[in-house]
Amino acid sequence: MTGKRTLIVLAVVFQIAVVATMAFSREWILATGTPYLFQTAPIDPRDIFRGDYVRLDYLFSHLPPARLEPTILESGLRKGQRVYLALEQHENGLSEGGMLYHNPPANGAYLAGRVRNDWPYRGYHERPAEERVKMPLTPVAVKFGIEQYYVEQGRGLVMEETRGGRNEFQLPMLIQAKVSADGEAVIAAYDWADIAVKTEVLRSPEREAPAEAASAAIRLSLQNRSERTLMLPLKSGNCSFSLIGAQQAPEDATAFAEARNACAVAVITPLTLRPAEIHALEFDLNQAHWQVLRDGKPTPMGELPWNYRYRILYHGEPLPGVKGSIVSQAFHGRGNVD
Repeated sequence: MTGKRTLIVLAVVFQIAVVATMAFSREWILATGTPYLFQTAPIDPRDIFRGDYVRLDYLFSHLPPARLEPTILESGLRKGQRVYLALEQHENGLSEGGMLYHNPPANGAYLAGRVRNDWPYRGYHERPAEERVKMPLTPVAVKFGIEQYYVEQGRGLVMEETRGGRNEFQLPMLIQAKVSADGEAVIAAYDWADIAVKTEVLRSPEREAPAEAASAAIRLSLQNRSERTLMLPLKSGNCSFSLIGAQQAPEDATAFAEARNACAVAVITPLTLRPAEIHALEFDLNQAHWQVLRDGKPTPMGELPWNYRYRILYHGEPLPGVKGSIVSQAFHGRGNVD
């Protein structure tokens, strides 16, 4: 009997030690880690077992094949495998993910994470071209330990309302995290971006539309959610914006077929956005410069498979005094908005 009691006591002590170690590690990272700012959006505010929390998703939570080091493409990945994401600092103070590695990169800061699901594409580039076409590479899903942020009871739903629903204006959430020297991250606080965005389909193509009319027209609306007037140095012809592949867009359709030569001489016309004011921009994806190179051929976005998704991203002049970046929801070339 004494032996059983001893085992129970040891088991309890071990569990307490594990919890205490985790708590100490977290507090140590918060006290000594390097601060980084990541942009994201809450997507699920409730956990009935552990109180209110906000589940977070980042642009670097799903990494396309172009962001994987060659050894990953050669060997594949297993669920739970340790990986390392290089961090890139942007002018607006935000940090984004770069390349994903098997081992910690030799230079620069990085996040340590674990693969969510098996990624079984070993030797993909060595396979015949006709085989690769039939099985395009999917992105790698990775978790970095900053996907949940617990808040006071009732605050999760309030934050979800602030963020906005799928068909409403959505205000990006900014996560302030501390990152240790070995890539472990802990959320320290959160903030909100200044500009909310709304992504809508302005015009969808006909079912049997020819190639030159096979894509949709997208409207991106911007709303100033701050309490001050914002100045956006927008270039004419929407040249301050580009399209980027979203998490579902594989590597064979992320390069655009035609350069936007007119953007080299585009004129900057500052846009003044007063508090709560809205400004809408229209993007006709039928324009030649939005066609992508697929198998080396210019292809309208509306003719791509349904799992190919893109986002509109602001990449123009710096936005002084504006918190966060401007990025749309993901959408398909025919106009299906996620």
